Amino acid sequence: MVILSIFISVLFQAEFGFAVNHFPRYPVIDNNVRFWETIYGKYSTSQAVIHDSNNLGIVYEVIPILSHKVPGASKINKPFYKAIKGKYKRILIQLSKGIRPQSTDAKRVAKLFGNVSHKRLQKAADSIRVQVGQKDRFLEGVIRSGAYMARIKRIMRNQGIPEDLAYLPHVESSFNLKAYSKFGASGIWQFTRPTGKQFLTINYAIDERQDPILASHAAAKFLKSNYKRLESWPLALTAYNYGPAGMMRAKKALLTYERIFSGYKQGHFKFASRNFYPEFLAAKRVAKKLEKHPAIKQHKPRQTHRLSLPGYIATSDALKYFDISSDALARLNPALRRSVLQGKKRIPKGYTLHLPATSKHKTLLSNVPKHLFHAQQRPTQFYRVKKGDSAGKIARTHRVSLKALRKANNLDKNATVMIGQNLRIPNTAAEKIKIVSSKRKVTSPTTKSNSSQSNSENVPLLSGTKKNKPTWKTIQSARTTVLGELGVDNVIKRDGISQSTIIIQPEESLELLADWLEVPSSHLRSLNNFSQSHRLHPDQKIKIPLNHVSTKIFEEKRFDFHLETEEDFFNAYKVVGVSSYKVQKGDTIWEICKNKFDIPLWLLKKYNTSLDFSRLRSSQKLTIPIVKSL
Repeated sequence: MVILSIFISVLFQAEFGFAVNHFPRYPVIDNNVRFWETIYGKYSTSQAVIHDSNNLGIVYEVIPILSHKVPGASKINKPFYKAIKGKYKRILIQLSKGIRPQSTDAKRVAKLFGNVSHKRLQKAADSIRVQVGQKDRFLEGVIRSGAYMARIKRIMRNQGIPEDLAYLPHVESSFNLKAYSKFGASGIWQFTRPTGKQFLTINYAIDERQDPILASHAAAKFLKSNYKRLESWPLALTAYNYGPAGMMRAKKALLTYERIFSGYKQGHFKFASRNFYPEFLAAKRVAKKLEKHPAIKQHKPRQTHRLSLPGYIATSDALKYFDISSDALARLNPALRRSVLQGKKRIPKGYTLHLPATSKHKTLLSNVPKHLFHAQQRPTQFYRVKKGDSAGKIARTHRVSLKALRKANNLDKNATVMIGQNLRIPNTAAEKIKIVSSKRKVTSPTTKSNSSQSNSENVPLLSGTKKNKPTWKTIQSARTTVLGELGVDNVIKRDGISQSTIIIQPEESLELLADWLEVPSSHLRSLNNFSQSHRLHPDQKIKIPLNHVSTKIFEEKRFDFHLETEEDFFNAYKVVGVSSYKVQKGDTIWEICKNKFDIPLWLLKKYNTSLDFSRLRSSQKLTIPIVKSL
């Protein structure tokens, strides 16, 4: 039925010359769409809009702030936000008590609400929100989008879905290729790793989420899948943010998008999910208007020559043979991770290598020497620190320099190591390549958009006041976890199956473990007597089968995954201090990380190594890392 409806839609447009409105602007969302149009098209990042989060038609004030481009702007703006929110909260509380407005501001607020109940005013007092304008960022995104928009529209058409879906990255990332969020969403389409893995290659060598064209093919498939399940583009787009399973539940409960928008309160369907479709409509309208502006010069598509690699090739060999810089290689091949650019890994077999569209490179591509290609990837070598070990001893044992070992593992100047810590052993044959700057823009805490020379420290050197500055012990402890707990216990044979046990780490799932172990996830469920709905949690101990892969291969894949997660995060953020938090009754780890402190669980785990996260207790004290975008 869905395929038929898409076909009929296309047929109507061809036969009768009018377009089907796939993206209706319902009256119930009109205030929200207009609000986001002003955020994208009127107010800059030097302005903050103070508004009611339940009714975006109610705007209390627009205040000047320091732009995000000014160093330390976020810290300076924060007390202003607190003061302005406090001011309007006091006014609303007074109005809710029936006190007649006296000041000009109070009279203006009373007029905004009109004749509403005291309960509504009390609710408004707790629903004051600050939204930073995005006009300048949005314009930069429109300029960048010129390099990709035509091709992405074609990708959408080829999938049989509306080409205007190509405007969605304006909401997700402002078309910033290096956009990266604290919770691991990456690229212009902001795919999380679990969703991205359904359509893209994501590993320690390649992250196709970073390639705007490859990621667009994935986004088209994902959006089409959402539409097949939900049979409505407003719902399919909202599912891009909230998840298709969640939207299926919402549809089952309330049937239509309008009713879901107005009345769905379940799960994590909060401000961001509720506003996702209105934001898309606003972004599409503002972007199309800017595209037609004669003074705006958009980037042009970049032409390249391409080669599907018949084997693995060392980055240094590729740079030398094709006579290009590491900067050019990274720019033309955004899916290549830093491990490849640094020479820790080879460019993988089957990868489509992009090179400058010159006659010289066309000639070079026609006859690449076979001896440059290898049959296998360069393996990750690591060592688990034992009692009596020192960094110098480990370096000598593995015949590498202490300096190389320190650099590969971001060890301090004293090369301090701790028992149980996993150390990467640098490959002595790794190429010495000038590292290209790989800046990543990140999600601002007050905006939807995702907008830094990489910090090489797994946990960077910290700065801050004496009050919140971490101790050396805290820093060193944080360095070793999670990477220090990735070993496999002794392997035993039971019923003909080689198996062992592991302790689950943050970000791990049954599906991920099954992929590393090369077994169906159902096999893991059966081995551990898990129900179909069971979800893993950090510090849980589970059995794993090791019949299809060796312990070494499994540990290598696991180690690379967690190292990849940490490196991506610290390319975009740094820890500048710590604070403490006492667990409250009803708290969950998810709520603490996501809603209270906006940090990933694995980072919280690093700073609370002695806590069992499977048994969170009221009044427990947690050390909370204070994170700042680079």
